[in-house]
Amino acid sequence: MLLSLLSQGVAFNQTRLFLVLFSGTLIWQILLAFPAQYRYFNSRPAKIFGAPPRLFGRFRLPSLNNQQFLALGALLVFSLLVTMFGFLPRLFILIALISYLLYFNPILSLSSVRRKTNLIPMVMVVLLFAPGITAPINQGTSSLPLQLIKVLVALMYFSAGAQKLRQSGFKWADGTTLQAYLTDHYLWDDNKSALYVAQRPRLCAVLSWLVLFLELTFWIILLLPNLVIPYFLAGLAFHLAAALTMRVNYLKYLSPVYMVFVPEITQQVQHLLHCCT
Repeated sequence: MLLSLLSQGVAFNQTRLFLVLFSGTLIWQILLAFPAQYRYFNSRPAKIFGAPPRLFGRFRLPSLNNQQFLALGALLVFSLLVTMFGFLPRLFILIALISYLLYFNPILSLSSVRRKTNLIPMVMVVLLFAPGITAPINQGTSSLPLQLIKVLVALMYFSAGAQKLRQSGFKWADGTTLQAYLTDHYLWDDNKSALYVAQRPRLCAVLSWLVLFLELTFWIILLLPNLVIPYFLAGLAFHLAAALTMRVNYLKYLSPVYMVFVPEITQQVQHLLHCCT
């Protein structure tokens, strides 16, 4: 149906499209990671890393046993699946949000989860109040919810870039810091890709400047939507390179949030198809 709308140049519900893509991608990532996360949960990480942080720094979430952890994982997936099909979406987004908080809380110390799922609940809160999630796919709605999510992504990148400048200034981009990270990962897990890049100082310097530029200027897509595609591709390349060389896979849980750019890209494709017909 969406392809038909595109070819006809008809407006479509961007928020609903994102909701489906976000939920589907998140379900896929949860299912892929669940066996490893369940094993980690059974190792009782709180005994080593201490109790998980309090919600908002104040509220201690309840501890879970094995059956409760399994049930919450299943409830999270089920809620997202039902949301995809548009059945009582606000209720099931709320259930998914609560399930997310309880499910991920005891495994926050897991390296593949730590700081990497932070945007997920924020996106769920935006969708919970978004007016377009109950409208038909062929009905144009306000783009404000998607703009708010793009702001969250831009703030994530900008804070990362600002933190680099706060710690080292623009010297961070001379390549030596990146070399140190890459060397450390090579020594830790014998990653040949990390060693290949670390042995090339000029390449490290160029990549460092590109990373800093991407993080500090990602917000520009909010003002210049025509730059969404190049920044989207640059962001994907950045995260894929980090996963390849340093085994740091932020894209695992960032990929559902990154779907926020698909409606904008789809709209640009729609405009191009309309101009060509």
